[in-house]
Amino acid sequence: MEKPWIGIPTRYHEKSEYIGQVRHYLDAVIWAGGLPLMIPAVDDAALVREYAERVQGVLLPGSSSDIDPRHYGATAHEKLGKLYPERDATDFTILDFAEQRKDMPVLGICFGIQSLNVYRGGSLVQDIPVLVDRPVSHDEDDGKPPARHLVHVSEDSIVGRLAGVVQMEVNSYHHQAVGSPGKNLRPVAFANDGVIEAVEDTTGRFVVGVQWHPERGWQNDPFSKALFSKFIEQARLRYNQL
Repeated sequence: MEKPWIGIPTRYHEKSEYIGQVRHYLDAVIWAGGLPLMIPAVDDAALVREYAERVQGVLLPGSSSDIDPRHYGATAHEKLGKLYPERDATDFTILDFAEQRKDMPVLGICFGIQSLNVYRGGSLVQDIPVLVDRPVSHDEDDGKPPARHLVHVSEDSIVGRLAGVVQMEVNSYHHQAVGSPGKNLRPVAFANDGVIEAVEDTTGRFVVGVQWHPERGWQNDPFSKALFSKFIEQARLRYNQL
């Protein structure tokens, strides 16, 4: 069986000068039958597009940075984190290409769901602890175990069908979240405080974003395995059509 190539933009950590913690994503993609291709986060649209032309699916991973709020017409909140324009530009260029190839599956994780939403014209909640009323814990300080909380999932959604349940516990590493959904995106999972935890495309394409990290601990999580398997299955369909 042929293996589809999956484009994954890198997340560069300036302080340590190393490419971000992608091993979890690579392992999950390889297990599901895909071949990961790392795409450098650079401000060079032509170069990024060359990479995008070689893949059959796109996985937008998490990041320790935030998206520049100017992309969604907002001013910076005092709790806004570090900005890396190259990361925003790389994700948006890849999504430009994916939008032109309507059969290309896209999976956004954490920062990835946020860049997908902003690219589609949506907005973000810039800091959950400050801007959400009575928020649950969506992140923990360094050195502490990751936050975990429940999400409520729409049954009539890809996420719901893969999960097979209407409620599940997820890990959580974020202080921002989807605000107003972007064009052709609908929220399909929510935390108890109302924070949007997953979105999907409304036109029938496999374009899915989740705010938690299914690549962490995927080996022991049935939903995570199902999600990566479905994503690679969709990419393989595109591979076979080329």
